[in-house]
Amino acid sequence: MEMLEMAMPEMAMKGPPGPQEMVVTTFASTSVTSSRPQAVNIVVRKKFPETWIWTSISSGNGEAVYETKAPDTITSWVASAFAVNENSGLGVAPTTSKLKIFRPFFARLNLPYAVKRGEKFALQVLVFNYLENEQDVTVTLKHEENAGFDFLQKDGSIKKSKQDKSYNVRLVSVPGGGISKAVYFPIVPTQIGMVKLSIVAQSAQAGDAVEERLRVEPEGYRVERNVPVVIDLTNTDASSGNGSQFSRSIEMHFPNDVVDGSKKARIDVIGDIMGPVLANIERLVQMPFGCGEQNMITLVPNIVVLRYLKATQRASPQLEAKAVKFMESGYQRELTYKRDDNSFAAFGQSESHGSTWLTAFVVRSFKQASQFIFVDENILQKSIAFLNAQQQQENGAFAERGEVHHKDMQGGASEGGLALTAYVLIALLENHVQNEKAVAYLENHLGDIKEDPYALAITAYALQLAGSQKKKAVLEMLEKHQVTGSDGSIHWSSKVGDKPKTGDTTQYFYQPRPVDVEMTAYALLTYMALGDTEKGLPIVRWLTSQRNAYGGFSSTQDTVVALQALGAYAERAYSPTFNVSIKARNGADNQAFSVNPENAIVLQSYELSNLDDPIELEANGNGVVFAQVQYAYNRQVHRDDVPFFCTKEVREARGGNRLQLDLCCNYTKTGRSNMAVAEIDSISGYKFDNEELDKLTGIKDLQRVELDKDDTRMNIYFNALGDSPVCLSLNSDMVYQITDQKPAEMVLFDYYDPEKQLKTSYSPRQTRSLLDSCPDCWPEVAQRSAGDASPSRVGATSATTRATRTPDTKTKN
Repeated sequence: MEMLEMAMPEMAMKGPPGPQEMVVTTFASTSVTSSRPQAVNIVVRKKFPETWIWTSISSGNGEAVYETKAPDTITSWVASAFAVNENSGLGVAPTTSKLKIFRPFFARLNLPYAVKRGEKFALQVLVFNYLENEQDVTVTLKHEENAGFDFLQKDGSIKKSKQDKSYNVRLVSVPGGGISKAVYFPIVPTQIGMVKLSIVAQSAQAGDAVEERLRVEPEGYRVERNVPVVIDLTNTDASSGNGSQFSRSIEMHFPNDVVDGSKKARIDVIGDIMGPVLANIERLVQMPFGCGEQNMITLVPNIVVLRYLKATQRASPQLEAKAVKFMESGYQRELTYKRDDNSFAAFGQSESHGSTWLTAFVVRSFKQASQFIFVDENILQKSIAFLNAQQQQENGAFAERGEVHHKDMQGGASEGGLALTAYVLIALLENHVQNEKAVAYLENHLGDIKEDPYALAITAYALQLAGSQKKKAVLEMLEKHQVTGSDGSIHWSSKVGDKPKTGDTTQYFYQPRPVDVEMTAYALLTYMALGDTEKGLPIVRWLTSQRNAYGGFSSTQDTVVALQALGAYAERAYSPTFNVSIKARNGADNQAFSVNPENAIVLQSYELSNLDDPIELEANGNGVVFAQVQYAYNRQVHRDDVPFFCTKEVREARGGNRLQLDLCCNYTKTGRSNMAVAEIDSISGYKFDNEELDKLTGIKDLQRVELDKDDTRMNIYFNALGDSPVCLSLNSDMVYQITDQKPAEMVLFDYYDPEKQLKTSYSPRQTRSLLDSCPDCWPEVAQRSAGDASPSRVGATSATTRATRTPDTKTKN
């Protein structure tokens, strides 16, 4: 038996095909209605994937045939392959094969990542002509009722009358031989969502039609909220055969300043405690993860999921392959944060010292992953040696000489606290390494942490794993701090008496503090080590009711520890026999869900339309099912009392084609924050200059800068922020013709306490109209081609290039 795996990633289009390439030239076959009477039939192209094929093929004789239809993308695809044979082992194809999908005449929409509703946008359409002859081309942008956009007039107003039938038509002459020309349509998006844009480019000899979606975002900043519900129907009278009953009413709370049209909501139902994690393994945390600790969110949850699936005998080949792929990717990325002394640091070799805490975290996680993927044992042993030989003090405590990003772990001590020692001990014990000095240190200092529930929670779990004689005593100390909810749930909190935030729409952040989730999860792990599912159940109720819409929590560390605890409980409490029926009523709408062992790990969702009405849930049957109402909206009002402060100044250069944002930020509370992260969006139509990111290195307290979302979002990582402002300048360049831009949003938050955050925005000076920045947007004022007075060429622009001159520009369609 041989197994062949093949991958065909997308490549940049580099002009006409070369002599070594297999070429598929596509032509039209079905008609599309156009505003011109030409007889050329064309196909609407709408399938533009970023990657095409990644598949496995079995073969009994060493040959395999795979047939599929090529996407609509005009590009080159490169196929690489390797095979596995029981006798011969692994074989890798010595060369790659290239397939070029090509059309002699085609059009392309040049779209930004997103625009905001109400911004004025010059939609650019490029027409490519590889035919021998020059083509007079009619380009039509379809505009139906409720299209989601309107056309603009020269004075910037919306074109109300459609009597002029040429308002959505442009005429352009494109020379042959691989020349492209651009035409523009001035539009303003009027609807939020993915707005369909359909263009038809047609000449007497050729034609093309393209349909793509433009992402239109609402004004303001996004707020996402989640109301988890545990539907527990286990109190069943087995003799009667009748299931339990459950009912609950859930209200969605929207602020008075909600942006019109931005509200969305849905209800999810799944029949497994780990189901939300399975369904959202790629996006458990809605935060950037560009440092060594945050990267572990791509590794650890997959370990938990796969271990749980195997324990419950439900690890399908597809799910297992997906989890292993993510683990291998996370493992390889984490190695880039390893230092020369075999420690790990949040930002790798650039930091002055390795981190005791992060090294312990990596050692623990790599050991857990080693049962599923290859993990270099030498790396584990050398990192363990770093902890034992270099970081442990004579009294048995472990010191932290690296940058402290997670201050709760330090317990207020600059050189390390009991929580850190307990954390390192857990990592060593899970690697089957005993450390009696650390155990003795924890046992001898229990009195120092009797009023610190966080340190008690980690220490209780560590001493339980170590089999300490003090394990019962420390657990009793921890139990004295537990908080019992009105629903019988149990959790631990560093701020006893905090009220739930579920109804407070003035707040930015609605989940519990990450440290509360973390210490509660350690308590659950301790009970699971004891095999006490009865005491674990009330804790599970609280943890599951605090999850975000994706099955994770606020930050990285709380998500990792909580998922490990929930996974440990789920392995013990899993039952394959349950059957629950759920009815959800939302205004006049009704939706029914059925959950049973066959679909337990399938996430069932229903979009809600009556956003001002409550959701009435009713359920009956036997078992435990998990539901959640997740809803989101945009708002524009920012809070005044915030823990961070930023000054902002926007400067224009190059006639407004370049913007410089001068930013100075500091922490307004006493002391310093944990690691802080800023997410800054660019002004619509602009992209951040990635070539200038290196200039930001060397700024005190700034560790890393990265770009996201097609270079329209910048993530900035600070070691910590204090009362001294950290200043930097961010440059962005105009790449799309957009005017009347809405303010761009930014958020600055404490990574380990996201409730501490600043939301603010910045705006450019609105100095130009769309007519000023795009004179070619209106045919009657467009410049004609030199020496040409033909009416058919009115609207042709100076954007004439050969496609072969832009090899680094991806031609998607």
